[in-house]
Amino acid sequence: MADSDQKDKRVSVARRVTAGALILLAFGLLGSVGFLSGSALGSGAFTDYQYCTSPSEYQYCSTATSTTTTTTPTTTSTSTITTTTTTTTPTTTSTSTTTSTSTSTTTSTTTPTSTKPGKGCGDKNHLHERRFECKVTILNVSKKEGNAGTTVFSFSVSLSATALSPVTVNYATSDRTAIAPGDYTATSGVLSIPAGTMGGTIKVSVLGNTVKEPNETFVVNIGNPSPNAYIGNTPAVGTILNDD
Repeated sequence: MADSDQKDKRVSVARRVTAGALILLAFGLLGSVGFLSGSALGSGAFTDYQYCTSPSEYQYCSTATSTTTTTTPTTTSTSTITTTTTTTTPTTTSTSTTTSTSTSTTTSTTTPTSTKPGKGCGDKNHLHERRFECKVTILNVSKKEGNAGTTVFSFSVSLSATALSPVTVNYATSDRTAIAPGDYTATSGVLSIPAGTMGGTIKVSVLGNTVKEPNETFVVNIGNPSPNAYIGNTPAVGTILNDD
């Protein structure tokens, strides 16, 4: 038992001696090389290792110089804004010269319009031209007088065609065997025939009685027609027939 323990001690001592020799060998190699990696010895960077005599000849020292450079980035921003304002004042020069010369000559010529037969008469554009004038005629009237009161005799006045313009004519009654106012009422005036028509009527009142007497007559004269007409016949005879 005691021999075993001694053997173990000797093995342990041999191991320690071997370890120490290896350490010394390592340091010797490092010293001969002159460089020790900073990462193998811990933190920091060391260069130019040399053998130091103080404080002990078996101690290494480092004469390494560590330089740390810190760079602080500096950003310089220069912004230059130049604003140019241009003010333009418009100048307008207007010159207007207007010369207007107007000469107007109007010549109006009226050409008479021909009226075909049967289309009308009395066109005022053809005054005093017989072929365009209206021919005015009046018809006779024969009628019983009656025993009392009055009887109207209507005398028809006719034109040769439809009047294109109004036609006028004067009229008046005159005695023959019938005497106004005992047998009829005298009358006179102007008969107007409108455009678009072909005649008119002149009325005369005849007085009735019961006296036996022959037939009696009176007349209606027409004259002084408008410029667009002429008289075709005159006078018209009114005959009062005795009915007693």
